[in-house]
Amino acid sequence: MLKTDIAYEPRRFFLGSADKVKREVISGYVESFDGTHIWFRKTYPVKKKAKGIPPLVLANGIGTTIRYWRYVEDYISRITEVVVWDYRGHGRSMQPKTDDLSMTACAKDMKAVCDAAEINSAVFGGFSMGVQVILEFFRLYPTMVKGLIPALGPYEHPAKYFLDFPLSELILKITAKLVLRNPKRAQKIWSSLMTTSFAFRLGKSVGILSEKLFFLNPLLAHVDDFTEYFENLRKMRIEVFFKMALSAQEHSAEDVLDKINVPTLAIIGENDIFTPKYVMLRMSQRIKNSEVLILPKGSHGGLVEYAELVCLRIEKFLKEHFGSE
Repeated sequence: MLKTDIAYEPRRFFLGSADKVKREVISGYVESFDGTHIWFRKTYPVKKKAKGIPPLVLANGIGTTIRYWRYVEDYISRITEVVVWDYRGHGRSMQPKTDDLSMTACAKDMKAVCDAAEINSAVFGGFSMGVQVILEFFRLYPTMVKGLIPALGPYEHPAKYFLDFPLSELILKITAKLVLRNPKRAQKIWSSLMTTSFAFRLGKSVGILSEKLFFLNPLLAHVDDFTEYFENLRKMRIEVFFKMALSAQEHSAEDVLDKINVPTLAIIGENDIFTPKYVMLRMSQRIKNSEVLILPKGSHGGLVEYAELVCLRIEKFLKEHFGSE
């Protein structure tokens, strides 16, 4: 079942002057393969000027909403359709109807979103865990994929690379076991910690000591960019977060990399502690037609730290590979 709201939405683009491109915005819910209702939004120019550029469909990171993609959505929707959506149990999407929180389930949810948005083929971008989701989507629906934009995320076992610390995988499993043993108590602790003021003050303090010790670079980021992120984390069910994290940890798309034959732009944070630079460079070397954008001193929050650079580079990528006069 799909509920839609259609409206003309004026935008002001972050680069400065008012953006006068009129867009149509369609948002609503679509029922996925197991009955879970997934929220999505499709934004596109009323008069499309750039010919040949396919839609851009974006996947988030675990625990995040469409917030990290908002600059890209605003900018790229000047030239083509942009679709954003929330994972099951995240943001405006409903709680999962089943226990399936796998990368395959997320990829199937994205397929349901594409069907509802009337998109048969697109360029797919993924942030953090979203990289695993778009690679899994390529495995399941390769003919729908015109291009890929993996950003700040690994192709497999994310905890394996966190801080390059050998015990990260074990710590995730132990923490998840404790959380799932007593989710109500864990939820109270989680909600009290996931506040913007606490996290950002911590980030500032740690960032002064080292730009490589926090998930974002507090010297490049602004608190407004993360308010909604921490608010979403505070509200979401902690068991959903950790079950999905465990599913992501079990997942690998290494076997998919050599099969990718579409234009690919990898966005890499130089100081990303979640996905170290070498992990994404290794992935890019395995993918034919792969290009790389490295964000200097960029952290895991590089999409908002370097919003203008990211938007302009994605526009260049789309126009060079798909644009036609």
